[in-house]
Amino acid sequence: MAGMAAELSRAARAAALLGLAGALGPFALVMMTVQFYALVVPTGSLGTALGLGAGFALVAAAVVALTQLRERLLLLSTERLVRRLTARALAAATARAATPAAAAEGVLRDIDQVRRGIAGPLSAIALDAMLVPALLLLLAYFHWAFALFAGAAAALALLLGLAAHRATRVALADSNDAAGQAARLVADAARAAEAVEAMGMLPALVRRWAGALARGTGGLRRAQSAARAAQAATSALYGVAQGGAVAVGVLVIIDGSNAGYGILAGMLLTARVMDPFSRLGTQMEDAAAARAAWQRLDRLLAADEAAPAPQTRAFPCPEGRLVLDRVTLVLPGAARPLLRDVGLVVAPGDTVALAGPPGTGKSTLLRVILGLQATNAGDAFLDGHATAQWDRADLARHVGYLPQDPVLGGETIAAAIARLAPAPDMAAVMEAARIAGALRMVAGLPHGFATRLGDAPPLSMGQRQRVALARAVFGTPRLVLLDEPAAFLDAEGETAVAALIAALTARGTAVIFTSHREGLLRSATRVLTLRDGALLPVGKAPLSLAAPARRAALPAPPLRIASSVAA
Repeated sequence: MAGMAAELSRAARAAALLGLAGALGPFALVMMTVQFYALVVPTGSLGTALGLGAGFALVAAAVVALTQLRERLLLLSTERLVRRLTARALAAATARAATPAAAAEGVLRDIDQVRRGIAGPLSAIALDAMLVPALLLLLAYFHWAFALFAGAAAALALLLGLAAHRATRVALADSNDAAGQAARLVADAARAAEAVEAMGMLPALVRRWAGALARGTGGLRRAQSAARAAQAATSALYGVAQGGAVAVGVLVIIDGSNAGYGILAGMLLTARVMDPFSRLGTQMEDAAAARAAWQRLDRLLAADEAAPAPQTRAFPCPEGRLVLDRVTLVLPGAARPLLRDVGLVVAPGDTVALAGPPGTGKSTLLRVILGLQATNAGDAFLDGHATAQWDRADLARHVGYLPQDPVLGGETIAAAIARLAPAPDMAAVMEAARIAGALRMVAGLPHGFATRLGDAPPLSMGQRQRVALARAVFGTPRLVLLDEPAAFLDAEGETAVAALIAALTARGTAVIFTSHREGLLRSATRVLTLRDGALLPVGKAPLSLAAPARRAALPAPPLRIASSVAA
């Protein structure tokens, strides 16, 4: 994080220097205009006029170029920082989080806050504020009174901006509260319409709604009035500042000092000194939010750097045999283990179903198998190698995974199925879609596999799940983990999932899936359930999941494979 901050600081200093050159540009243009009147008008020299005109055009072009260069430098620096920060912070947040999705969402929110702070108006204000000392020194070069006056004007602009922001914020908060109260009254009336009409409460309800609406309108009117008053006061302050610079110059001359071009500099540069301070009040909350987000990311990366780096490597995976060896997991703050002494062996071609009610740890067990969830004891081994110590990119070649939420990355369906490969192998993409039962569905879309996922109309949840299933089986993985693969599918979709499981089993792929659908559970060679953290067999023929007490009273049959539960 320190390296990124230093790099950003260097970019900010370079942008500030460019901004300083751009700030002095208008002063130079006015000086050249003065020289035009001083040298050309009295002499009538055409050559001098042409020379000054060419210089004027050159300086004007330089000012525009410097402004564009500063903006480009800030944009490139922000993009580079965001890329580096995202790659490091996402990995750090999801590596040890109990809920990686929530951790990743929080990190991305913080990164977006930092990005808006660097590339937005706040960054321009900060860079302009960095120029203030140099501009004050330039004004002091002509006379200290010009610098003192500009500093006082900037302080007054800051106070005015803060006062305007406070007044506007309070008025808007009152307006939003009143509007929310009015909306709640309407919602309550809609839910209890019969009771409202039957008991004659409608007139009183309308009066309350009208009062809340009036308060909201009054708050919005006060906020608009405060904003207009602040804008008018700021404009007046700028005018007074320019006139005040002339008055300061006159006083300096009366005092016997040589102001030189100080009056001209005061008129042009005093407004530039005031500008960042007049805008700072409206950005205080964004500045605090960006600073807090940066600090959270800094703490996250510092903790990740302090933690021992995981030793991962690529391992061979000739068979795809999975072994869970006495896995125990106790989540922070939990009174009892979520997983307790779980043991399981899944051979190539086996299909294991995990049944049971939500919250028993089925999805967490899949994350343990993937090496994404650290355990308190025990581990998951694929062909004798712990998945937690496996290089993630290499492990992904051997494992397919369908999460409960079928989120699709990539711009097109082909890219999503190919797991964001730069150049998707279309033959492998179509084969994965065929196995997942999604080939006909994708072919029926207007653009087929080139359909962009963000285009309208969007894919339904069932269509998204079919695409996610194709992604899970893309590239002939040795082990496929499916978390509620038929959650968003109808009976036809459930049949397609059963066919997918049969196809994977036929080619020797080990499959583990979670489900509560009896029809899908029948496609498994073994059905297990998690009860009080322990993995127990249910039997080949699944019983009704609607009667857990009755099912628990039946004797549990032995596992079909003697090594299914690790010793």
